[in-house]
Amino acid sequence: MKRKILKRTAGILLTMIMVCASLAGCSGKDQAGTDNGAAGRAAESLDPEGSGEERAMGRFLEEEVDTGVVFGNIYDVKKLDNGTLRIIGSNGDDESKSAWDSKDKGASWEKAYDFPAEIQDSDEGYADRGALSADGKAVCVYNKIENGSGIKPILYLLDQNGSARPLAFELPGSKGENAQTKLVMGVTFAGNDQLLVKDETDTIYQISTEDGSVKQTYDFDGSLDSHQVYVAGTKMIIFTSTEALVYDTETGEQVSPEEPLQQGLAEAGLFHALDTMDGGESIYCLSGGGLYYYKFGGSVMEQLIDSKMNSMGAPAFYPIALTMVDEENLLVAANDSNSSSPTGVSLLKYTYSADTPAKPDKELKAYSLYDNREMRQSISRFQKEHTDIFVNYQVAMSEENGMNVSDALKTLTTEIMAGKGPDLMILDGMPVETYIEKGILKDLSSLIGEESSYFENILKAYEDEQGQLCAAPARFMIPMIQAGSAYYRPGEDFDSFTGRKDALANMEPKTVVEKFWYSCGAAWQNSDGTLDAAKITEFLTKLKNAYGTYDSSLDDEKTSVYTAMDGNVEEIGTLSFSRGDFDLAFGKTNVNIGLFGKMDYGMMKAVNNKLEDGDYGLMPGQAEDVFVPAMILGINSKSAQTETAEAFVKYLFSQDSQKISQSGGLPVEKEAFRSVIDGHQYEGQQNLVCVGGVEIDQMLDYAMEPTPEEEIKKFTDLVESLNTPAFRDDVIKDAVAEQGEKALKGEISPQEAADAIMQKVNIYLAE
Repeated sequence: MKRKILKRTAGILLTMIMVCASLAGCSGKDQAGTDNGAAGRAAESLDPEGSGEERAMGRFLEEEVDTGVVFGNIYDVKKLDNGTLRIIGSNGDDESKSAWDSKDKGASWEKAYDFPAEIQDSDEGYADRGALSADGKAVCVYNKIENGSGIKPILYLLDQNGSARPLAFELPGSKGENAQTKLVMGVTFAGNDQLLVKDETDTIYQISTEDGSVKQTYDFDGSLDSHQVYVAGTKMIIFTSTEALVYDTETGEQVSPEEPLQQGLAEAGLFHALDTMDGGESIYCLSGGGLYYYKFGGSVMEQLIDSKMNSMGAPAFYPIALTMVDEENLLVAANDSNSSSPTGVSLLKYTYSADTPAKPDKELKAYSLYDNREMRQSISRFQKEHTDIFVNYQVAMSEENGMNVSDALKTLTTEIMAGKGPDLMILDGMPVETYIEKGILKDLSSLIGEESSYFENILKAYEDEQGQLCAAPARFMIPMIQAGSAYYRPGEDFDSFTGRKDALANMEPKTVVEKFWYSCGAAWQNSDGTLDAAKITEFLTKLKNAYGTYDSSLDDEKTSVYTAMDGNVEEIGTLSFSRGDFDLAFGKTNVNIGLFGKMDYGMMKAVNNKLEDGDYGLMPGQAEDVFVPAMILGINSKSAQTETAEAFVKYLFSQDSQKISQSGGLPVEKEAFRSVIDGHQYEGQQNLVCVGGVEIDQMLDYAMEPTPEEEIKKFTDLVESLNTPAFRDDVIKDAVAEQGEKALKGEISPQEAADAIMQKVNIYLAE
């Protein structure tokens, strides 16, 4: 049985950026008198001839390599001493382990050999990692399943033709009657005759390939930071999240750290792959920021490839291996769940083009309050096909700048009114209707394509009486609930649900208020744009009943479960439905509520099986049939890059972009929606099990399997029944959450909280 271990981690989630701009706004109001000079001058500054400055030329361009193999995994890629490029890994069709060679710089590939039968996957064990040496040898980690004693990792050394023999090496501490089995977490060659083997504690053993004897041991004194191990010549280079360590593998001694390398790590972020072309005198390193070059003894680490212009910067892109073919060509093996590969494992080639401008001719400014991973992934794909366009994506709120929603929106409005706003905006959390009324947004209806291909009830959330789509959600989320029958029954209303005392017990009060804001806030709006104070009081009173008495010990246990992403805030954060599944399964909470943005049928079924008559459905609320418009797109009516913005919006509504799934919302395009919820990636795979949990003694096994057709239909029918867009103004939401938290904690009454909310909101609406 194959088992994948999933870890749920607590992080800190925050966000950053800003954008907006175009010609005539949706309201039809006269735009005369608005100064468009700044936008025009900005456009001129991007024109190399108009600027009068010499244009910088030369950039690496990306292409996906067609190897003829659908890889299930790639362990390593290496340029051998004889010039051959070699890959070792598994075939995604049958999981067989093999080696493949290219003798023409990656243009064509052929199988070199299959791994021997004893290290192919079977009921007795499985191979999960490996590495190549420059002379063509390979090492493979085979995890032998031993009845009653867990897993025993065995290192197999393969010669240039694939003949294998086990190495006489066993991780120290794995022997003895009461010893716990240790696993190999990393392996790489140090030269052609030695290996560096890392165990679960990040201890590194330098061993001989001849007899398995240990030459050196590198112990990091219980450091909790992960150590990424690479080799360049006789140097062992270790990167952690905060420092670079260099050791001499001939002596085992640490070499004095070089400041430019440390500074490069701080600026580029953690490095995930490394290669050298001169025996370790210099290195090429790959991080989320792109490709970097450093010559030891030099004064600076140089960026050669900017990840903002290719797939390297995409959120789902995880490098496996880097191979420098020569100074102008390199190969990168990567896991990218949104790549064209059905398994997500791809091989990319980057080639230097001296005739391509270093910076694209056109710059499109895109802006959002919160970081959007689907947006980042789409930018990578779009720029790959449009090498003349650079999408400058800015996020308003980040951990570093500490900006709140109100301040961000004031700054954005000032920029827009001055004609300096972004070209394209993701309007999530913004007062969308207000922007439409003021003519800030351009009609998008001609950019969508065949409307019947989309969920029109979602797509037309902001359609006006004239049929204009001044804003359109490319994705959506659903306020959902899952629980046993004692606390929830599908289809019940807000009164019935909140009538059960303690239904919401043991949950973080502020998060509870924020989640129910989405299923209730749409019922509070009066026709004149003001809010109904009575509805807000009713909302807080009923929530308080369902919440019960606040347990102050939660303050001591509280940890942030926001997902950190380059210091930016992702909006869904603690509001995600998937954040509460383990708490519900193991009885910490009575219900799981949240914004549902991605179907994981196996998990939902496993949680239901832990409950008494468990089921899921729409979160009860004061409003009915609510969906949450997400990735709401709008083009600034004052934009100087209207055509470019329109081209990008068309792409964002295309199937290629819609099928991208980073848990930030369900696609509004129907075929893409099905592909996200149907679990097709698990077709043909048997006994594939995930193990996840928050605590070590509360681990839940759940099958990774296709979603049954009846469940797909049930969920699709539910989506088609949704007709009420949630209220998307986070200045108001934040005011409700702040005062609502106090009410649920019992610090103030629901009436007092409602009064405080109305006071803050009325000031905001009057601005």
